Amino acid sequence: MNNLLHLKQQDRIGWIGLGEIGYHMASNLHRYLASLHLNMTVWNRDPAKSAKMHHHGPRVAKSIEDLVAQSNIIFTSLANDAAVEEIYLQLIELASQVDHSIIFVETSTIYPALATKLSKQLSAYPQHTYLQCPVFGRPPVAKAAKLIWVTSGDEKAIKRMCLYFTTMSKSIIHLKTLDVAKACNFKLIGNFFVAGTMELLAEGLTLAEKADVDQESVLKFIETFMPGPVWLEYSRKMADGAVLDKEDGFSVDLGLKDVGHMRQLAQDTGASLPTADLVYDHLKAIQDKGLGGQDWSSLINSLRDASKLPLIVEKQSYAGEKGEKGE
Repeated sequence: MNNLLHLKQQDRIGWIGLGEIGYHMASNLHRYLASLHLNMTVWNRDPAKSAKMHHHGPRVAKSIEDLVAQSNIIFTSLANDAAVEEIYLQLIELASQVDHSIIFVETSTIYPALATKLSKQLSAYPQHTYLQCPVFGRPPVAKAAKLIWVTSGDEKAIKRMCLYFTTMSKSIIHLKTLDVAKACNFKLIGNFFVAGTMELLAEGLTLAEKADVDQESVLKFIETFMPGPVWLEYSRKMADGAVLDKEDGFSVDLGLKDVGHMRQLAQDTGASLPTADLVYDHLKAIQDKGLGGQDWSSLINSLRDASKLPLIVEKQSYAGEKGEKGE
């Protein structure tokens, strides 16, 4: 009852960014609010995505100005640094003109220097608060409300937001720092572990095929010896040819953005990150073929090409002709 009273008296939630992850996050949050007979306001640069969300109940803002006027909490979930900077340029300008205070919760994967810049710009208006709270998880994970949240920024504001974070996640990692760049560093390190695992799998599965080792046996080994979600998901995608499936995936284009950030962070901090260099080169080779929209696990095709094996798309076609696919 206290939470409901708190919501009714204070919180008017706005959401910007309805991409594959943001759409599911916003849907889960709205579902919770709707259970309390409350609503939220959404805005997206592509009006079609806002219209789709409107079918589920949220109010669609007429403009970003309208959303800011209606909200004292604003979540943002955007594709890249350029989009985040463009949107926050408007948000900070608008925030300087409103009487009410706003908590901004930025959830995108961005370079740490940008988070620091935005936080510093917003600090010129001390009634407002900037939190950097990136999330881990692919679209199906976001849809199932099982994301992992990472928090940084004002502790009091984070405690207030945790009620909402839990509607979209299975776990929250509190970094307990005012330095919002630390959450960006954390997200890039986490994504590096995913990218590095994917590189290992691509190399190992390619070697297994060249060495005439049964692929299903390799997958069974991974399942029993290293049964982590990333190992299981990506090994199966690569083995089944699902790397070409764009649905519910993470694209090569976005992967290159993230891996580029990892390499830059390594350079800026004086760290060595050779695995990231390999991943970047293999992803870039796929993008250079005009296939940047494929799932980033398609980097295995770079290894297959270098190993003189047929690319997965060709392999699928051959297997289909021989009636071997799925056997």
